[in-house]
Amino acid sequence: MNRDWNDFKSLHSNISGARQAFEQACETLFRKIHKGKSVSQVEVKQGDGGIDIFIGELGVEPITVIQCKFFLDTFEESQKSQIRGSFETALNSDKYELKEWILCIPRVIDIDEHSWWFKWKHKKIEENIKTEQFIQLVNGNELIHSFKENDLYNTVFKIEDSLKIAEIHNAIVSKKKEIPKETNPQKVLFNNYSKECENYYLEREIDKEFINSLKLNNLWVFGNSGFGKTALVNRNLTKNDIEYCFCDLSPINITSSEQVIEEIIFKVEEKFELERNPTVTNNIKQLTQLLCCTKKSKIIIVIDELSVKDNKILKEIATDLTNLVVHYGNSFQNEGLKFVVSTISNPKDIIENISKASEHFQYIDCNDWSISIEKLFEILTTSLSIDLEEQKQHIIESCENSPRILKSIFRKIIALENINPAAIINAVKITTSELVR
Repeated sequence: MNRDWNDFKSLHSNISGARQAFEQACETLFRKIHKGKSVSQVEVKQGDGGIDIFIGELGVEPITVIQCKFFLDTFEESQKSQIRGSFETALNSDKYELKEWILCIPRVIDIDEHSWWFKWKHKKIEENIKTEQFIQLVNGNELIHSFKENDLYNTVFKIEDSLKIAEIHNAIVSKKKEIPKETNPQKVLFNNYSKECENYYLEREIDKEFINSLKLNNLWVFGNSGFGKTALVNRNLTKNDIEYCFCDLSPINITSSEQVIEEIIFKVEEKFELERNPTVTNNIKQLTQLLCCTKKSKIIIVIDELSVKDNKILKEIATDLTNLVVHYGNSFQNEGLKFVVSTISNPKDIIENISKASEHFQYIDCNDWSISIEKLFEILTTSLSIDLEEQKQHIIESCENSPRILKSIFRKIIALENINPAAIINAVKITTSELVR
């Protein structure tokens, strides 16, 4: 199966979606090409220095700037003006020194467009006394070739999705008889995992990653609200009979990092029937000493629902949790005690010294349900004995790959007095309008 950039645009619904996905695909490609180097995207905002992606250590060394322009249908004066503007912004930035400037576009430009490009490129090279490599163009065909060379083509153009959907369908058909039909919808559509819900839990590769990673290091689990972080943690610790202390921070209006550490101390005291040392005033040292007193050969400390809107406070909490793990690891050689932290925010966005933290944490991203959501749909329909095959595609698209939204749609549907196509469509519409993501 071969796909081109027009297919890419269709896969992402519109130009806006394709533009964002194009930049992400380019970042993935250059990160793979430049292994061992820092390759990063930059959040779009005023004064970003004209960077989409850069290679190198910003502010430390000259960097390569990669400009991604999703010019697919036209390459006229408007597009040329954007190219000129982006280059000048990068060249004249006071935030970094420019080593190279690379333009990536999905289009293969024609002879007149090539003529314009080379004239403009050589003019800028002469003006700035640079080499040929200072300005580069990577066109659509070159990008596709690079994606294939680096084993990214199937992922970027979602070839694997089509193949895996067929594979999933076959697996579902062969296993349907193994899924018990349930008369209690609350078990099937569970919010909080328990052993009674195991038949309705969708095991994915991420579950194996969680358990295997936990054998080696502390874990930082992250992902959007409603994408199964808490269920992932509880299910895999419960299923593997691993004792854990669950520090649920959801009831707390968090206003400081000290408040979080204090709550963890309280949970540890409660769980293990311990008392803190009144002479120790530093909370991190206090918690470390308590954990040492548990005398457990294997215990997991789970810090869940760490959701804070104030980014400054969140960063302080992330720093303190990292310091806690580092301090405990340096003070006591108990490989059986590990920490699992769960946040909505990506740790790289909130941990100040991510390279240092990476020595002590492995990171697990829970956001990717693009392939698994259809399998969860099949488990729910089979378990609840509901035939939703005709509305399947609409429901899956409406839930935006969120298992929480999918289950909410099912709750609304099974509450209907009369399950017909129009009523189902309306239930989906009501559910998605009510939910706060």
